Order: sequence, then C-alpha cells, then structure tokens
Amino acid sequence: MSYLDLDDHKAYQKWVGYKQSRYELRSDSGFSLLNAVEPDGTIPEQSLTNLKTQVSDYNFSLYKMLGPAEDHLAVVKKVGSQMGLQQLDKNLCAREDRITRLSVVENGRPNHYIPYSNKAIGWHTDGYYNPMQQRVQAMVLHCEQPAAAGGENQLLDHEMAYIHLRNENPDFIRALSQPAVMCIPENIENGELLRAQTCSAVFMEEQGHALNMRYSRRKHNIIWSDDVLTQEALDCLDGFLESDSPYHVRYRLNQGEGVMCNNVLHTRTAFTDSAEHKRVYYRARYYNRIEC
Repeated sequence: MSYLDLDDHKAYQKWVGYKQSRYELRSDSGFSLLNAVEPDGTIPEQSLTNLKTQVSDYNFSLYKMLGPAEDHLAVVKKVGSQMGLQQLDKNLCAREDRITRLSVVENGRPNHYIPYSNKAIGWHTDGYYNPMQQRVQAMVLHCEQPAAAGGENQLLDHEMAYIHLRNENPDFIRALSQPAVMCIPENIENGELLRAQTCSAVFMEEQGHALNMRYSRRKHNIIWSDDVLTQEALDCLDGFLESDSPYHVRYRLNQGEGVMCNNVLHTRTAFTDSAEHKRVYYRARYYNRIEC
C-alpha cells in the first residue's frame, strides 16, 4: 500500500510525521540553505549529499557557485546531469539544446508568454500544459544575472499542499485526482496548431509512489471541472498558497545561484531591469525526477 492511498491511513500518518520532522530541521542554525558548487558546475561530494537529501525531504534545494562562471549554460547542464536528470523537455521557445534562456523579449514569439516579460507570475508548476507523456517532473532554474530590482521567487513543496488539502478533506484529493479535472485549451498561432488541448489531474502518483502535481493559478486559458467539490478544493488550495506557512520559502536568486527541484509550486514577483542589470535566467525542465 502507498501513503498516497486514501484508504491507507496508517501509511499516510507515518509519512506526514516524517515530512513534519524534516521541516523542523530547517529551523536549525546549522541548516545549509545554499549548497556550494564549483565555478565549472562540479558539485563537491558533501554538497551533492546535501542537495539530494534536501530534495528528498523538501522536493527542492538551492545552490551557490563558489566563483564566477565562464559559461552559465554549461553549469546548468552539468549540475542537472550530476543530479541524475537526463530527459530534457523541449518547449516552443527553448534553444536547440532544450534549455531555455529567460529574459525580457520585446519582439518575436517569446514576447507572447509571461516568463519572457517582467510581469509577476502566480503559483504554478512548470509544464502544466504538456501532454501527459511529456509531463515535467523536475527542473533546474539558474541565475546568470539578477534584475536591478524584484524578481523574487516563492517555493512551496507540493507534497505539503497535498497534505494540507487531504487533512482538510480527503475528498478534495479525490476531486483533484480526476484525469480531466484541469484542461488547457489548444494553442493556435497564425492558424497553426502548436499544441492540442491537454487535460490532466492536478495530483498524480508516479512510479515508485512519488507524487507529481500539475497546476496553474492563472485565471484565463484553464478549464476546471465545475462541480462543487472541485471548486471547494481549489478554494482551499488557493487559501493555502496565499498563507504564510512554515513551508513557504521566499528567495531572490543572486548571480551564480540556482534551484533544483522535483517541479515544486513556485511564483515570481515583477521586476525592473536596468542597462547594467538585465535579468537572465536559464531553465532546464526534465521528464524524470531527481531520485535520492
């Protein structure tokens, strides 16, 4: 039986107890929020152990390069590989190597999409619109250059959102686990079908009993099931996302810093660029998880 089985209360309570105990460790003065990475992207043995332990416990971890990088893109590729990430996602605006350079774009296809603007981005997991056979399970987000002001991220372990909803009402999990509770309309540009409509659950169990989540809080271009239980579940989730729980982490990445995660919930505040400080990030999405 699995702790994600709504009828296995013993396994679930044991898992919840473990998760809570790990979060208690984050308040310890010796907790390493930023783990060291060499300028060429090599992760030292102790940092690799810390990163994997933190991803196992919280589904995300942060790192900081020990010196300036000659090639930030190469760093992203290398840190992902050392964490066991191999199956890169290809999105519309990604480079040929499937890694996306995120900065403000004034013209061309990317300027239609919010990640390529300086606007705030609400709570979401990455790739929530992908076909199910290409669902994103992990991500590396790396800062080459922060903005002059703003651009802070919030991170939230999606397992804690699941626990909150299940403790409130297990039927909320049943509702959000329906295979077509969330549908993203087709993407058509200049008469060309770029992506067909995709429908999926919010919560799903992957191989090895891992929990995956697909979600976006955006108000447009998402079709939710309109039954009362689903709407109540979404209201409960919204309330938790906007709370100031001990599980929410706010952090603004500095140059040479990054986050690696099993596609946790996250946000971005609006930001302002300047001539000297133009925000440049690299994002790599993967179809496989970080296994720890």
